[in-house]
Amino acid sequence: MNVYLVDGNSFFYRAYHAIKSLTNSKGFPTNAIYGFTTMLMKILKEKKPDALAIAFDSKEPTGRHQMYELYKAHRPETPGDLIRQIPRIKEVIAALRIPTFEMPGYEADDIIATLARQCAAQKANVFILTGDKDMMQAVNDRIRIYDPMKDLVIDTAGVVERFGVPPARVPEVMALMGDAADNIPGVKGIGEKTAKELIQKAGSLEVLLADPNRHATPRIAVMIQEQIDSVHMSRTLATINADVPVSADPGSLAIQQPDWPALLELFAEFEFRSLLKQVPAAGHKPRAHYEAITDRHALLDFIGMQA
Repeated sequence: MNVYLVDGNSFFYRAYHAIKSLTNSKGFPTNAIYGFTTMLMKILKEKKPDALAIAFDSKEPTGRHQMYELYKAHRPETPGDLIRQIPRIKEVIAALRIPTFEMPGYEADDIIATLARQCAAQKANVFILTGDKDMMQAVNDRIRIYDPMKDLVIDTAGVVERFGVPPARVPEVMALMGDAADNIPGVKGIGEKTAKELIQKAGSLEVLLADPNRHATPRIAVMIQEQIDSVHMSRTLATINADVPVSADPGSLAIQQPDWPALLELFAEFEFRSLLKQVPAAGHKPRAHYEAITDRHALLDFIGMQA
């Protein structure tokens, strides 16, 4: 059984930036809605998953924000025209009858990692759709990353190729190199290349921190020792929580028949002509009730005359 788990926030941002200046005739912005919807429908059509769910970040601060006030603080505010589209994207998802998850105080990454492990434990093959590299730590024999924009699947070997370490040690590399996307500080002066080499040589972050002079140059060793608190905090910030209080099994996420009439109305409102063509004839609401008149008496009754 193939289960696809989508990072909703990651993809509505990607859809928004991939398509510019798309609106309907009333001026309502639709670029993110269109990009997100076409991505979902392409996956449903081409990948034919057995189950699919989407997770979203909550608006409430997370434990990471409480630990480090500057976590993701450098990110620009969400554009106003994207904010207007997010509720409508969720309407499309509801019409497609795809389950969604959003929990106060948790990020989509944490929810997805939790669901992925639960489904993998039931022998499902899980594909996580995200553009975030930190999710690579969740990869194992049954969990992979899938990037639909590049049509790229990343397995354990792909993670090792990217980070130089097994998936479980990805947060250790990020503890040293930091992550500009999430404003995780790491060690100032240590980049990705050096971070990978240090963890590879030491075998683990714990071994490296126990004796930096043994595994790093004197200059690097001093930087690590002076910023060791930042290393510990950065590792925690970069570690995905796969123990969120949410549960689901592959069966509960199974693909359902979409609400085609609802999709028809949404696509018509947004003026998505190419997507309207994908709505099957059975999804169109009849304009009126039709009844065949096959005899004279019925015809006379219909026009109000007696035989």
